[in-house]
Amino acid sequence: MIYRLATEKDITMLSEMRWEHEYEEEGKFDISKEDFIKECNLFLTNGLKNRTWEYWIAEDKDIIISNIYIRRIRKVPKPQKLFAEIGYVTNVHTKTEYRNKGIGTELLKEVKHWAAENKIELLFVWPSEKSVGFYERQGFSIKNEIMELEI
Repeated sequence: MIYRLATEKDITMLSEMRWEHEYEEEGKFDISKEDFIKECNLFLTNGLKNRTWEYWIAEDKDIIISNIYIRRIRKVPKPQKLFAEIGYVTNVHTKTEYRNKGIGTELLKEVKHWAAENKIELLFVWPSEKSVGFYERQGFSIKNEIMELEI
């Protein structure tokens, strides 16, 4: 198993994984898979080029089997700290046949190590109900100061 940051060559496979993930959750869409892949490829490529997104992957025999996306968010500069970032964790997905084997745990461990090395102050996630336990086991907590307003 290889755990690494994705590159441009991984984009189409990541888009396919995104389709698969959403299809598993929702089942049917009003957009064709081809149109979705085209738009998702563009979005993911731009995120890499702009360095606003990082895509962590686990691959087995050159096939991506798990991914975690991190949106890098720069905080407003302060006189005591001119540069700081936080990371929004999203699109955490492991292919069905690879679940419950520790792959997501190991991938998130790599993400946390990367975040510390890159001085990302905080990682946050909006988990689904079924994934709360996974995130708690990885050190995330529900105690926070974040308030939200759905629009």
